[in-house]
Amino acid sequence: MADACHYHSSADAVWHCTGCSKEYCGDCVPGSVDNYYQSTPKCILCNNRLENVGASNKAKPFWQMAPFYFRYAISPGPLTVSAICAVAALAISGLGWLSIFVLVAMLAVVIRYNLLVIEKLASGDLNAPTFGDAQDGRSAAVFARVIGMILVAGGGGALVMSTFGEGATQAYSIALSLLGPAAMIVLALEHSLRAAVNPLKLLHFTLIIGWPYWLLWLSTSAVSAAPGLLLPVVAGKLPVWMLLPLLAFATSYFSIVTSAMMGYICLTRQKKLGVTSQVDDQDYLEEREFDRRKALADASIFLREGRFDEARKTLVSVLRQQPNDIPLNERYYRLLLATDDKKALRELGPHLLERFVTLNQPHKAAELYVATMQSHGAPAIDKSLLRHQIAEALYRQRQFKPALALVNNLHKEDPHYTRLDSAYLLLAKIYMDGFNRTDNSRKLLAFVRSKFPKSAVLGEVKQLEAILAAESAQPA
Repeated sequence: MADACHYHSSADAVWHCTGCSKEYCGDCVPGSVDNYYQSTPKCILCNNRLENVGASNKAKPFWQMAPFYFRYAISPGPLTVSAICAVAALAISGLGWLSIFVLVAMLAVVIRYNLLVIEKLASGDLNAPTFGDAQDGRSAAVFARVIGMILVAGGGGALVMSTFGEGATQAYSIALSLLGPAAMIVLALEHSLRAAVNPLKLLHFTLIIGWPYWLLWLSTSAVSAAPGLLLPVVAGKLPVWMLLPLLAFATSYFSIVTSAMMGYICLTRQKKLGVTSQVDDQDYLEEREFDRRKALADASIFLREGRFDEARKTLVSVLRQQPNDIPLNERYYRLLLATDDKKALRELGPHLLERFVTLNQPHKAAELYVATMQSHGAPAIDKSLLRHQIAEALYRQRQFKPALALVNNLHKEDPHYTRLDSAYLLLAKIYMDGFNRTDNSRKLLAFVRSKFPKSAVLGEVKQLEAILAAESAQPA
């Protein structure tokens, strides 16, 4: 099962902090690595460098990926290597003693490519390397290490034979077979002959992988035997000259399949093996958007950890640059609520609510007004227009009680308010829809008609009066 983000349990982890042992998802660490200084995201809590675990964390178990290994080996890079092997095998028959050099060169290319496949998949790169990727000048050195492994294994077998006899030699051969995949993987990952022939290193590797290693061994053994089983099937059906190229192609193809298996099983244990991960990167964000998302993410983490001052500083710093960003303002307001900062709510609350209304988000202002009222009592709003606008949003949300409290005495507290006619109309709607006080609604509507004969809301006043009249005319 994939590791979940420490702060978002429904999201898979993409980053891991070894300092505080926490997992983070892409929302906690937004943007691309290129958005960060020296392309190095750091833990917001302990400032340690984060390790990307996105590819390994999303990796399915080894045994569920069988179709992938065979498809992998028919992508352009592997097919090119297999085709080159077939052509080289076809050419060998006419080169005489030069065929030895061609065979060695072909083996060096195939071995280098297979080790590169293991290395790439282990790091999380699920795309097969191109043939050119393997032409990095290391083929000869890699081939020499493999020859070294064979010589060490052979020398060990001769030593066991001469010292302990035939029975021990058979046990030694079985051990070599069992540890063969581990040796190739260690050689691919550490590029060290000494590590690849160290039995303790190989045993430790099998313990890290666990029981899936033995499934890997069975799978690679079966796939490696495929070319030998294929040859007798086609021997009598194809021209003789085609058999050797076909065998070379099939051997190369199935060797890449087994390498893909080895690389993928390392991907599933990437963290335990200490493999450097291919960064499972997200999209690059423009500076303003990155700053905004990073502030929201960092503030959320700080809040969860109880580090309220740091959360506040993070938000304030970005709000200075982006004062009209709605999510930032909302997160800041909710931070004041969460920290029970009565002084800030009293001084900044109305200003923040007004900002939401100005940004055409009156519904958000209404939500935050109710949240404040429920936990700290109704915030004191001294601007009549703001009270009116929030009351309208509350009415649309069917929050009739707080809407009534905002506009009920507005005419007394601010008799010079220029939109009193509209406020009276809203009050009539609240009484009618929220409290079924139609008598109050009629009085208010009549007052608007008489007090504001040229009001722009008279049309709506008449409509409501007609509705009320129709309701009162209906028999009880």
